[in-house]
Amino acid sequence: MKRLSLRPVPVHKSPREEAADWLLLEERAPLTPDDAARLEAWLAVLENREAYEAVAGVYRLADEHAAAHGIMDLRRAALADRPQARPLALTAASAAALVLAVGVGWSSLPATPSKAPSPIARISELVGARTNPASAVYRTRVGERLTFTLPDGSVATLNTNSVLKVAYADTERGVRLVQGQALFEVAKHKQRPFRVYAGDRRITAMGTVFDVRLDGDKVKVALVEGVVRVTPAKPTGPAAAPAQQVDLAPGEVLEADRAAPMLVTTADARRAISWKSGIVEFSGESLGVAVGEMNRYSHQPIQIADPAIAGYRVSGVFRTGEPELFARMMSQVLPITVEEGRGGALTLKTRPPEEKHAAR
Repeated sequence: MKRLSLRPVPVHKSPREEAADWLLLEERAPLTPDDAARLEAWLAVLENREAYEAVAGVYRLADEHAAAHGIMDLRRAALADRPQARPLALTAASAAALVLAVGVGWSSLPATPSKAPSPIARISELVGARTNPASAVYRTRVGERLTFTLPDGSVATLNTNSVLKVAYADTERGVRLVQGQALFEVAKHKQRPFRVYAGDRRITAMGTVFDVRLDGDKVKVALVEGVVRVTPAKPTGPAAAPAQQVDLAPGEVLEADRAAPMLVTTADARRAISWKSGIVEFSGESLGVAVGEMNRYSHQPIQIADPAIAGYRVSGVFRTGEPELFARMMSQVLPITVEEGRGGALTLKTRPPEEKHAAR
């Protein structure tokens, strides 16, 4: 039985688009003699060869990191999000071409009407960051988590709505937490210290597991393993306040604010990083604090209508990204009701007296 030749259909594509088609065709099966001859003729043009080599490099990069946290979900989302505006010769491979396309920066794909970047754009960020890892920028949107490996082998995990800039140099392995929260599992390196800059603080570690959270001007550091040293990012001399240096031990949590001395408490540091598993834990926190924490993971924040109920205490383990379930559970254990408004907005209110009596 004669094998059919499946070759890209010319639809006025750029060299990089054509290169992606050829690479996908090669991946499916060995090229037929006719296809191999056409590819060789196409590669004889310098612009085409450069495009082919560039796309092939990104293809390998995307494949190497295909199992990274965040990439798999985004690949699946890209399949559902792929544009239908024009035909592709290789229908079965077109979804994979989308993943490849974002890495090389195609500009001809239709824009997603949503205000939020499409899954395709998110894959572009994640793959593109790996082309220059020593100065990459990683970010997550609301409700997302992302784990990635830094140039020295250290592993970082970003929590919801976070931004991390990598700035490795000869003297240090530096990263800056611009916003949000990140967990670091630091690879040991005697010559170059690992440093996280967050707000006006600098956290130095050698081989450590620790969490850093940035809330406005407040920096919170929770140490799980090893030792870290927290200092001002720019020390201002021995007479400056607050204290210039604090060394943390496992199980200690430090809070630093521009307007107050650094405060160290003993806590369950592993509970502080439970968000990595998609859960949050409360142990006697106020409802106001608990709602604020749950809102970090949702585009539809919960509102508290009556300030008086914000002081109720909350304990329990909850999944992130499930604000409605959290609100309903609170209405079962506290004297409050949940009101759902337009667009799914949730508001917590004091339960009317007759309902309180009926609930007893």
